[in-house]
Amino acid sequence: MRIEMKPYLLSQDPDKFREVSFEYTLKHSSGASFSVINLGALITKIMVPDRFGQLADIELGHKDLDTYILNPSWHGITVGRSANRIKGATFEIDGERYHISQNEGDNNLHSGSPGFHDTFWKGTVLSESEGQDFLNHTHIDSKQEIEGEAVLFEMISPDGAAGFPGNLKAQVFYAWGKDKTLIIVFTAETDKKTVFAPTNHSYFNLESHDAGSVKDHLLWINASRITKKAQDNVPDGTYLDVTGTPFDFQKPDYVGKSMNDSHPQLACSKGMDQNYCLDNNGHADIPSAYLYDPKTGRKMEMLTNFPGVQIYTGNHLLACPSKNDGTYEAYSGICLEAQMYPDAVNHSEFPDAIIQPGERKCYFTGYRFSVENCL
Repeated sequence: MRIEMKPYLLSQDPDKFREVSFEYTLKHSSGASFSVINLGALITKIMVPDRFGQLADIELGHKDLDTYILNPSWHGITVGRSANRIKGATFEIDGERYHISQNEGDNNLHSGSPGFHDTFWKGTVLSESEGQDFLNHTHIDSKQEIEGEAVLFEMISPDGAAGFPGNLKAQVFYAWGKDKTLIIVFTAETDKKTVFAPTNHSYFNLESHDAGSVKDHLLWINASRITKKAQDNVPDGTYLDVTGTPFDFQKPDYVGKSMNDSHPQLACSKGMDQNYCLDNNGHADIPSAYLYDPKTGRKMEMLTNFPGVQIYTGNHLLACPSKNDGTYEAYSGICLEAQMYPDAVNHSEFPDAIIQPGERKCYFTGYRFSVENCL
């Protein structure tokens, strides 16, 4: 199906970004659709049907470009070069020490500025066959078949941007799979060793973006352990077995069980904000997690070749501007952020977050939508 493309402009100064800011809506034959914009290569909307065929927008977000430019909660954004936290906002590569912004206490969160999130990416619409060729040439372990046109966003993060070394050429690819998978592919190449550990920071509420708490959603995660974090939310290099803890979603359980527990790993972040070490061994065709809303029957499976997923229950969504002139509150949405482990650049025992010159890194995240009457 063809992409609908229209300007996505500032309400106060519509001419300011007229040449670089568009919204692209990708439609699936089932009636589902999602929309993305050049700013941050971010997702603004995901419309999917419930068990009665009624469509709802299940992506939390803002009403206009003005608010997305501020975007204090990172709604729908592509995060990079390095998602999540870096201890002390510093790291070393080949004996050279690099310093980046301390924007969360003494640490760094989501790389700082300029980053992937505050850049207007160049967008190109690809035909179905061009999109399939792009996906095939990533050599990702996925058998996804593209349906309809796709969007490819591209940008160059220059050497020294936000303190990171190397000129990094980055791409974000969006498409529908025929099986109703919202496909996201991140790729990068560099001329100097650097960090490449992106994610997409979408908040989901499968009832509707404005439905309130996600505590009654069911969550399953294919992970038997998490990275243990210190009180500053940065991993300390050790792991915790989730079995029998509030983090145990090896069988489907209600998200709400983790929201008000007194476990120290939850107390320091006022709810779930945890990296799960996935047991799928990088196979992008095997579900790594799923979210299910019993009320509507909507189910969302996450597929990825990333080694981890950050589960964040929107603990700090306090009076956050929403799409309909209202606000989101804590626990209004949940993030399933496929990722490298937080602070991986400072932990040799974690999966490697470094990209080498001459290498092309490719990461896949898919959100596959379906309807179930019960689980």
